[in-house]
Amino acid sequence: MSRGSPKTAAILASHRVPAHLARRFHQLCLGVTAEILGRQDLTPLQWAVLAAISEEPGSGQRHVAKRLGIDAVTLGQIIEFLEQKALVQRQIDPDDRRARQLFLTRDGAELRQGLRPSLLAAQDRILAPLTRTERASLLDMLARVIEANESYARPGNGRRKPRRKLESHSHP
Repeated sequence: MSRGSPKTAAILASHRVPAHLARRFHQLCLGVTAEILGRQDLTPLQWAVLAAISEEPGSGQRHVAKRLGIDAVTLGQIIEFLEQKALVQRQIDPDDRRARQLFLTRDGAELRQGLRPSLLAAQDRILAPLTRTERASLLDMLARVIEANESYARPGNGRRKPRRKLESHSHP
């Protein structure tokens, strides 16, 4: 009995559920994106932060974290990394001196412009089995499902709670 190649292996009927399909789709998206971004020592999440700052320059860290569905600590670590690479800079918010506004540096903007065509082409490769109309419909439907279920899209949701260590009891 011969096995089908991974490209032609059908997805089991029991796996045709949103959680499984979303996880597999996410794997595909991360894989093609990582091929391009890895050459720049960037992760897909770091790229998403650059994109968010580019699209809304001057946004605060809390706003960017909420928009991307990540926690503030993780975003802070990403911002520090991007600052060290001279791709992002923080400036004091004139309306709230305790807050920082985020901006791309010239290098950050140039990197974004330079990589964007390759990343868009990679997204097109992922969606190649679909017609243009189907692609637009898929993206619209995904956005609607995500927006309608926003209460579940928060940092850390779905992770296991840390287990308390059991106190060791000595037995005679």
